[in-house]
Amino acid sequence: MAAEEPIHGECALLAAIGTAAPQALELARWMGANPELSLEEHQTSQHFQAWCRARGFALEGPVAGLETAFLARWGRDDAPVRIALLAEMDALPEIGHACGHNLSGPASLLAASALAEVLAPQALQVVVVGCPAEEIGVGKRRLVEAGIFDGLDAAMMAHASDMRRAHRLFLGNRKFELIFRGRSAHAAAYPHEGVNALDAVIGFFVAVGLLRQQLPSGVRIHGIVSEGGTAPNVIPERAAARVWVRCLDAAQLGDAVERVRACAEGAARAAGAQLEMREQESGSPPMRPNPPLADLYREQLTRLGLAESPHAPDESIGSSDITHVSRALPTIHPNFPIGRNLQLHTRAFAQATSSAEGEAGLLEAARALALTVLALVEQPALRAAVARAGA
Repeated sequence: MAAEEPIHGECALLAAIGTAAPQALELARWMGANPELSLEEHQTSQHFQAWCRARGFALEGPVAGLETAFLARWGRDDAPVRIALLAEMDALPEIGHACGHNLSGPASLLAASALAEVLAPQALQVVVVGCPAEEIGVGKRRLVEAGIFDGLDAAMMAHASDMRRAHRLFLGNRKFELIFRGRSAHAAAYPHEGVNALDAVIGFFVAVGLLRQQLPSGVRIHGIVSEGGTAPNVIPERAAARVWVRCLDAAQLGDAVERVRACAEGAARAAGAQLEMREQESGSPPMRPNPPLADLYREQLTRLGLAESPHAPDESIGSSDITHVSRALPTIHPNFPIGRNLQLHTRAFAQATSSAEGEAGLLEAARALALTVLALVEQPALRAAVARAGA
């Protein structure tokens, strides 16, 4: 779609974003200086809620059994368009906002408040969803399970990156803790009396290393030894590992998990140990894409004169709990750039969120998100296409 002159609604929306931008940037700077870990985002949640309350949103919280999660609604329940804007809050241990939630959260708040200022409440209901604990993968899963997104038409947010892309995928991720139990013995005097649980862990990783040769190229398996014994002269009676299995294809992911399970069971049998394999709550399914909604966001980038980076949707991707949301309703999670040659979850990325490019990225995200919602409000045919793709 070629760039066009903004229509009146777009002009008013962009003006509203410009007016509130200084406060959003101030909030982002505060978050950068005051990072809070997953499920501990108490001050951040209060700041987000105060932003929404001051702009006439109705607050509800805590929700979904999460102390820091909240809903902030503006507009009528019977509006023809009901959109969720996701506001993430949490930071990482030691390296702070190295995932950029200090930009993506305020960007959603800024977009939501501009929409509420410009549009009529009978035309749109916008729901800011305060989303805790993305970094440990449980926040949005619990929000979905609690029915928070029931009755809404679409959900969206934008995430900081070193690239700009409207369509971005996420790997499904199943996470396991493997606990092997053996029998302790003196490693020199009575080794034949022991059952070495660490041998089972080592055997498991050897088997997984061989398994990789026969797996599809899109499968990722990575893990660590989380427990390996207490002293070299004591045969470990307990050892443990943590392993993640990732893939974009749900069927391939399920098959890979079963083959990893077979590796664990075989290693336990070979060592004479007992195996307990626990799946963790923080796993997530592959992202369910919604191409019409992603295309609509792309059109807004064009309207803003912004060119996408030449990155494929499946390039340089990890996992996120937003994939649970994508399984419940049409969802997008585009990227906005805050610098070049950056990697998520590094100190350099955290520093970039506080740079001029980082702040420009926040404003880009707010504008593109708000314009995307406006297009859905004004064009019923687009809404229908998004709904069909999500059916």
